[in-house]
Amino acid sequence: MEKVPQVQAILKQFPWGRVETDGTFAEPVVRAYHNVLGAEGFGYWSIPGGSNPHLKNANDPSSPPGALRVDDTKGFEHGYMLLSDKQLTDETGWKLERRLIPRLVFELGTEPELASKMDIVDWDSWYKWRNLPKESPAALLLHYPLTVYQLLVNVLQVTGPKRNSLENRQALNVHYIGAEVELNMLPLFSELALLLPHTDIKMSFFGIAVHSIVNKAKKNSIAMKAKQNEPVYTYTSPASCGASTLSIFLHGDHENWDPRLPFLLGSKPDAIVGPNAGLTSYPAWQFVILCCHSDNTPFAVTEYAEQSAELQRDALPQIIAHALPRLQSAGMSGLELHNLMRPREYPIAFNPFQRPGQRNLGSVRLPNVPNGFTMRVVGNDEQEIIHPVSAGVPVPASDLSELLQKTEQFSLNGLD
Repeated sequence: MEKVPQVQAILKQFPWGRVETDGTFAEPVVRAYHNVLGAEGFGYWSIPGGSNPHLKNANDPSSPPGALRVDDTKGFEHGYMLLSDKQLTDETGWKLERRLIPRLVFELGTEPELASKMDIVDWDSWYKWRNLPKESPAALLLHYPLTVYQLLVNVLQVTGPKRNSLENRQALNVHYIGAEVELNMLPLFSELALLLPHTDIKMSFFGIAVHSIVNKAKKNSIAMKAKQNEPVYTYTSPASCGASTLSIFLHGDHENWDPRLPFLLGSKPDAIVGPNAGLTSYPAWQFVILCCHSDNTPFAVTEYAEQSAELQRDALPQIIAHALPRLQSAGMSGLELHNLMRPREYPIAFNPFQRPGQRNLGSVRLPNVPNGFTMRVVGNDEQEIIHPVSAGVPVPASDLSELLQKTEQFSLNGLD
């Protein structure tokens, strides 16, 4: 419960940040106040409504009996704007007063300070850097790109605002798994180009929603670019901000990420991120977990609740132990087996760029917030060597019978 005051403090710094009597935050009220509550036609704010936090597919676990569910808006599809031929602008995307918009297109002299000269560590420092009043509800959407920043810079340490220079740029290849509502606000990820000077960022999005919208693409639509292996969105930050670039690609050929896909062969990402992942709730994550461990690919996620992250941390060695005999018999290389079995820790941390406010879950009192807590699943070599933890070693195959019983509780059957 010690995290409850921290969650509430993030919300209370905003004029619109009211904590309800049950400890929750009525985000729809803030959206309605700014006239941005709705499905299609609400720019970056477009949401399907309903009570399901994520899209469902046939392999996902069913809801508990008696659980209250509100259906999504009929016919709404994440990324629907990508089926047109026009990108959203600052004005048509945000649909807010000009002074409340964190702009991406700047008039001369209005650009933010070079990020390498600043210490951007939380919402307060970000709002000051962007010269934005706290009255702006921008944090209600920008927790998605700012959380990616937190994962890349502070959790995985694969980049940083002070790392690169005009003479020494960095090419950064990031895979973003499980994108849904993010497809309605792709230009907002341009914030990464402003936060990471002298960096060329390639982001590839994967997921059920990505697969669906790309396969509905028509001629001359934005989504059609994905079928042509072209970026669906690009951005270059001002020269005074480091002239960083962002290119966003959508992978629509398959619903799930798989390194055996032809276009991924020989193109290992620098990092994989999965916001609000639910690693033990969705079977598709199991293959990602195993591949990142065996290949030493930096991989980090966020979870709504700290307790969920702790359960997943405890389950990761079980997932590996469950799969180990089959991988050995399939002829996995010695190096890959070594990486899979090496000691690792899975550190969990409070995310300073979480969405402000507790989710409206009624009886839940412990912190439960979109992008609330970060967890490093696979770090870089230096991180893993400095902090070895014996608890991370998969148990011997002789103990698998007990593990299999435990993993069933986490819906971990059917590994790839």
